[in-house]
Amino acid sequence: MKLPTSILYISLLSLFSITVSADNIQRTIVTSGLGEVSVMPDMAELNMQLQAINKDGIKAKQEVDEQFNRLLRGLARLDIPKDDVIAPSLQLAPHYDYTSKKRKLIGYRAVRNITVLINNLEQLDQVMNTGLTAGIDQMGNINLKVANEMSYKTQARQQAIDQSKSIAKELARAYDARLGAVVQINYQGSEVQYPRPLMKSQRSAIMISDSEPGIYLRDNIKFNDRINVVFELLVQE
Repeated sequence: MKLPTSILYISLLSLFSITVSADNIQRTIVTSGLGEVSVMPDMAELNMQLQAINKDGIKAKQEVDEQFNRLLRGLARLDIPKDDVIAPSLQLAPHYDYTSKKRKLIGYRAVRNITVLINNLEQLDQVMNTGLTAGIDQMGNINLKVANEMSYKTQARQQAIDQSKSIAKELARAYDARLGAVVQINYQGSEVQYPRPLMKSQRSAIMISDSEPGIYLRDNIKFNDRINVVFELLVQE
């Protein structure tokens, strides 16, 4: 049966389109790379609070100032410089008694929040004892850190890059192909997992003993990185 000219033309055009599309298919391979570097913390930030309550607001401030100066002198004996102590402000507010039905002003409360950077973790217990001796009212969280964070982030990123390349090459060889140029890079970003800070109740239990210094067991800091890469796949015809 002879096909109409119009149908024959459409059929040939469709076949030509399929052939062209097959020739233009971009062969690619997509791989992911993960990197993780685990590092023992070597420094910490210790948060503390000084406070004093006095009927006279000026005397309340003076008491906190005296405590802070004692703290600085004690830290100096541990070779911790003033630059590693952050105490930007002092808060002074009325202090009320709410035990009765009416609010009663009984004085003023002076508060100073302090952060001490400890570059040698072996001194952590000494710094805490120094703070208590100076009159620290409350110990806050201990945030563990590590020096040269950027270098560990770079190491994790390089691991992710190397892994993505290695997997791509292995898969390409398995399918009798080889890698071409990079088509696309989708960087997922880096993440740092810090150990959970030591809580106040735990510290109190540790510092009960006067005979031996407190021992602080700490988890590692983990630097993670992830990257997705699209490579051109070269197939031998």
